[in-house]
Amino acid sequence: MESYIYELNSHLCIRSLPVENSPNSIEFGATVIPIYLNINDQKNPGYNPKCTAMILDFGSTSQDVGEINFKNYYTYIISILVMKISNTDPKRLKKWYIAIRQKVKIMDNTHTDFQSQDYVCIKSSESAIDWTDLYKIKLILRQPSPNWNNFGIDDVKVIRKV
Repeated sequence: MESYIYELNSHLCIRSLPVENSPNSIEFGATVIPIYLNINDQKNPGYNPKCTAMILDFGSTSQDVGEINFKNYYTYIISILVMKISNTDPKRLKKWYIAIRQKVKIMDNTHTDFQSQDYVCIKSSESAIDWTDLYKIKLILRQPSPNWNNFGIDDVKVIRKV
């Protein structure tokens, strides 16, 4: 898969490549978008934490997702939203739902590089809602430390629920 390591101000659109020897992998398109946070911090008035969204798009066919695997690159916190058809909406519109509010400490310490490039697996069982019939997944990546200008995730794989 092409690299997902990016700078804060970039905007990338990437298509996943099929995973060799993995019939349960799901193909997706990915878009990376910077999110600018304006936090009024009295102790550090010139500092804004970094945040980026990566949207995994499965196209017009919904998917049942079992897990998301990736290699971390200095991301400290990740949140996950999923897009699925609303069961309560009579028009059956697609809606974003919070699946995992904050998976904290993907790396041990936001200011050091210990565990900053580990492989991570997030299973659907960690989610507040079911990962069936998903059209998109939005990964919100955050790095609050001023030590790292670049952060993200790489080698993203989405695995079908079995």
